Amino acid sequence: KKMDNEFGRKKKKSVCVIGAGASGLAVMKELKKLGHAVQCFDENVRIGGVYTKSYDRTMLTTSSLLTAYSEYSDGLEAKPKFWTDEEYLDYLDGFACEFGLYDDITFRSSVTRVTPRREDKEPARWEVVVDTGTSYVWPHRSTFLLGRKCTSTEKKEEARALGSQVLSEFHGEGAAPFEEAKKDFCYDYFDHVSMERKRMAPTSERNVQTLTFDAVCVCTGTNTWASLPTFDGADQFEGTIIHAENYKKAEVFRKKRVLIVGAGESGSDICKEIAEEAEKVAIVVRGKHGHVIPRRQSDGRVTDLNTNRCRYSNPYIFGDWIGYVNQLAKKLAARASSNLARDDKMILQKIGELNMYQRTSAFSKFGCKNEGFVTAMVMQGAELHRDTFYLTKDEAVFADGSRFKADAVVACTGYRNAFPMLLPQEDATEAKNLASFCQNPRNLYKQIFCPFFEDGSLAFFGFARPAFGSIPPTAEMQAKFFALVLDGQLALPSTEKMRTVARRDQANWESRFGYDAKRVKGLVDFQLYCDDLAKEMDCLPPLRKIFLSSPSLWVKLMFGPFVMHQYILTGPFANPKRAIDVYQRQPVGDLLESSITALFLFTAKFLSILGFKRFTPNNF
Repeated sequence: KKMDNEFGRKKKKSVCVIGAGASGLAVMKELKKLGHAVQCFDENVRIGGVYTKSYDRTMLTTSSLLTAYSEYSDGLEAKPKFWTDEEYLDYLDGFACEFGLYDDITFRSSVTRVTPRREDKEPARWEVVVDTGTSYVWPHRSTFLLGRKCTSTEKKEEARALGSQVLSEFHGEGAAPFEEAKKDFCYDYFDHVSMERKRMAPTSERNVQTLTFDAVCVCTGTNTWASLPTFDGADQFEGTIIHAENYKKAEVFRKKRVLIVGAGESGSDICKEIAEEAEKVAIVVRGKHGHVIPRRQSDGRVTDLNTNRCRYSNPYIFGDWIGYVNQLAKKLAARASSNLARDDKMILQKIGELNMYQRTSAFSKFGCKNEGFVTAMVMQGAELHRDTFYLTKDEAVFADGSRFKADAVVACTGYRNAFPMLLPQEDATEAKNLASFCQNPRNLYKQIFCPFFEDGSLAFFGFARPAFGSIPPTAEMQAKFFALVLDGQLALPSTEKMRTVARRDQANWESRFGYDAKRVKGLVDFQLYCDDLAKEMDCLPPLRKIFLSSPSLWVKLMFGPFVMHQYILTGPFANPKRAIDVYQRQPVGDLLESSITALFLFTAKFLSILGFKRFTPNNF
């Protein structure tokens, strides 16, 4: 519910932001815009979160259009691309400089304890214990990429040269950097703010501070705590077993036989890379892999132009039908195309076959937004197994009796949420299980707010994961919602009501995504989730009004990529000039898929008008 603006503006708040990745930066920007005081702490030497530890050839799985924030542009919307990790870090660096965020970030700092302190009838205050300036991180390419804060070309080149030397020493002759190597490797680097040359080394010294804040924002990301299962027979396996977190370069596996466990987005890319170097690769998944969407369409344009409002305004009941018809149409189009290279044609046909075989769609299955493992199957003969398995000393044995000789196992088995800084407290009953309670984003109101604090003073960002779409702009919407709550412009419901809504939302997402929703905590539909937040903030795009006043803009909104600019056309963050400027440049989805999804959408609208409510479109 809306509140009298004067209520929140009597006193500006102090906020602790934990993590300077894409989510943390979005939160900082929104809070600073409203005049609140922000202090961000990050263990690394630079901004970027997960992309400060990515493997060598990392490329994002959502295009520059779908990944960008609403209020910072690279100006290249007419020609969207898939950023490499270094290009995306450069985008984030530009964002941080544009909005003056570096001044409020303390690097190499670890938040070790977060404790609520309450006085009678007063909002919670948060005691935060921080160990500043002593965190140790292993070297990465990004460590030596100085951003816009550095105006000296010579200094940037010096940093790159230093990085080349350090990384060569760290990785040795190509051996994977396992945990023991990470613990005691010392090296020099350049501070990304002051440009001073500094030394990174493990230390027992501590510089502990205890600070107090009005609110705490946890932005530590979904890729922080690796989840490595214990495989049956692992104790007798004589080869190497690593988690994808420790994978950096495919050359490590040259001429080896490698088992890849998992075919999510990272697993799919890693599979393709290793298949190009290894003697043989096999992929094993639990039943169904993610619904596969290639990065690029047959015409070379980015595929997520089709992640649009027209597609996801369709009711769920049509979802699998839309997926099946689209896959069939694209498979036939690939077969008939005379413009596609033979290899590309085979890969696109194989994608259609795999998706149709497991009867999945973008409406009901977590997405694999790259074709890496399919390319490995078609071009390098990689095997796909949909079975359980156990290991012997040199083999993986699958449930169907087939075997694969293996020298190494790469576990692309994801990560788990963990918040060790939220320690149980004897004097605060609701905080006793905060760490475990908040591990599951489904327990949180709108997958943001811990419901035990009705003032919204403990919030989590970046843990809602769109099946198709991108986490950073989703986190930006969460940040805007949080900023309005903190500013007193919106009020949260009671604890009881928030928990009721969270349980209802959990049932909805688990019904929609089935097994995936229980395995991938926080899984949401990109449009439905963002629209839900937009309703709370009163910034849903007025589609009917736009259709009547600006049909060309309406076409871009419905058939162009699902970008956050639509939510600044109106409402508390309105900047219509900027939004329209971006929409004028960006392209729309391909004609074949747009025609199919539009046909289903208008059919659904007609049926809903006739009284068949289960066919009611989403916000259309």
